[in-house]
Amino acid sequence: MKAYGAVAYLQSANQVDFVLAKSRVSPPKDTTLPRLELRAAVTAAYLAKFIVSTLSVHVNIRLWSDSQIVLHWIFSSKQLKPFVANRVKEICSLFPTSVWGYCQTADNAADLLTRGITPTQLQSSSLWSHGPEWLTSETDWPKWSPMSVFNICTSEEIEATALIAETSIISTTGVYQVIDINKYSKLTKLHRVTAYVLCFVNNLRRPSQRLNGPLTAAELVLAHKLWIKSAQLDSFPTEISNLQSKSSSRLPLVRQLRLYLDKEGIICCGGRIHNAPVSQSTKFPYLLPRKHRLTELIVRDTHEKHFHTGTNGTVTYIRQSYWVPAARQCVRSILKQCVICNKLCGNHYKTPDPPPLPKHRVQAMEPFTVTAIDFTGALYIRTPNGENKVYVCLFTCASSRAIHLEVVTDLSEETFLQPFRRFSSRKSLPRLVVSDNASTFMAASDDLKALFESDTVKESLGNQDIDWKFIPCRAPWYGGYWERLVGLTKSALKKMLGRAYVTLPSLQTLIVEIEAHLNNRPLTYVSSELNDPEPLTPSHLLYGRVINTVPHTLTTQDELTDEDFQEAGSQLHHTLSKKAKAQALLIQHFWGRWKKEYLTSLRETHITSGGTNKETIKVGDVVIIHDDCPRLKWRLAVVQELQRGNDAFGEISNYSY
Repeated sequence: MKAYGAVAYLQSANQVDFVLAKSRVSPPKDTTLPRLELRAAVTAAYLAKFIVSTLSVHVNIRLWSDSQIVLHWIFSSKQLKPFVANRVKEICSLFPTSVWGYCQTADNAADLLTRGITPTQLQSSSLWSHGPEWLTSETDWPKWSPMSVFNICTSEEIEATALIAETSIISTTGVYQVIDINKYSKLTKLHRVTAYVLCFVNNLRRPSQRLNGPLTAAELVLAHKLWIKSAQLDSFPTEISNLQSKSSSRLPLVRQLRLYLDKEGIICCGGRIHNAPVSQSTKFPYLLPRKHRLTELIVRDTHEKHFHTGTNGTVTYIRQSYWVPAARQCVRSILKQCVICNKLCGNHYKTPDPPPLPKHRVQAMEPFTVTAIDFTGALYIRTPNGENKVYVCLFTCASSRAIHLEVVTDLSEETFLQPFRRFSSRKSLPRLVVSDNASTFMAASDDLKALFESDTVKESLGNQDIDWKFIPCRAPWYGGYWERLVGLTKSALKKMLGRAYVTLPSLQTLIVEIEAHLNNRPLTYVSSELNDPEPLTPSHLLYGRVINTVPHTLTTQDELTDEDFQEAGSQLHHTLSKKAKAQALLIQHFWGRWKKEYLTSLRETHITSGGTNKETIKVGDVVIIHDDCPRLKWRLAVVQELQRGNDAFGEISNYSY
């Protein structure tokens, strides 16, 4: 524990007597000795001010300090650091600088407050009771000039020197007490700074053997070994004590790695490769702590020197000279922070859990009210002139999951509008059309991209009160419900055609049959019980029945010749009305099953991240913007704003390059 204080004396003629003393404990935060002396000077100034205000007679004030650094700060006209400048300003506001003088440490009675003294010694101390002997005669006062300090060094140099001296007093074990390793990002720079400090210390101790000129390889190696030894002293003190002791019992780490101290006092690892044709450092590598700044710098330096090799390569090169416990995990965690590797090989942010389904997916509405449109890849057909390419345009209902397929010969605007008119006439005129964003057609042709952005297509649909909506860019899960049906259509085509080339009429027939087959696919669970209702299909929601079943009861020949059947003709209109109502009720019944069975079964396909789905992107993150160009040309950006979605997770809405 450190302290500082001040003592006041009153002189009258040839007599000097003790008046008042004040001492304080230094703050817990580490500070330098010059700053403690400065705090003592502030205390002395306030103590003198208190005595002057208390006495009713005029008193001449004289203040003494045994710290030339503090006196330099008080007399200095240069800009000082905030801590020093604030306290110097406080001192000068109480008394002018001319009242300050310098005294030897042996004559400073205030040192008795900080160094400690017994009560007996205090009572018999003449220095404490009457101050130094020269106080009674002004001619005997110590002579001191502020210019002597100005010519030596600046205030920053004084404080830095005092800091090094103070550090050496605190501890002499570990170079990290003098050099802050956390301020260095390169191992080579740390070595060079350490080597220069060692040369400086050597020149102070041996002026006749001064080290000048550029740094040599031996000096850099010495600095490196000094840091290794310092890291081992900081992380393995018990292992070092165990190795230095003469006890036969060894710690588990010492036994496992066969540790020993070399002639320089550095921990090395033993082994069984003494006779291998490798270097001495590979046979007996230095032990490095896993979680230490020096280990991190060594890993980064090795990684960069070997052209940013991966985890396995970096571990291999490190083990040529060092042994790090759990090296692979240590290297992997450090390489994750490499900017160059992240820029070229880094993964994207984890995709969050799927958000709630949009309303048009879970609300019962007329079939094809909301329709998604997509194209399959090119198919080849046989023509009199050879081969030709065609495409399949797929129309998907968002709620009933029914599909409508059309064969188109190209991807032009006019060709697309023709199958769209056929679809609207056969099924229904949609109110909302959804399609992929143009930039997500990674393997599509330029014609397809231009088709979905065509003003002609948009204007034609807009005239019929149809809205066209694109899914967000880089969000393929938005179109999952129609991409799945595209995959089923292509799979059926491959299985039916194989390598065969068919004509256009044959392909159109096959496409219609595939459409009917996919509309008959079950949407709900297929039960094995005979009494359970048949599974719900898109055909039930469209027509009230499966397409490949008979729509009505067959009329026999006997019924046609029966007189009663002839009379039934008059009731035909009434019968048709009843059948229409029955079909409407039947379709309504199927939509009721759709709500109870199909919607609740969608939960089975929900994909979650096991409860670890957390937002990882933050404002201020440096990111790479994915673009349709080589990765080296992707631009860096800083996230400035996050837009919250319905699922409370953030999406980037604003960034700057």
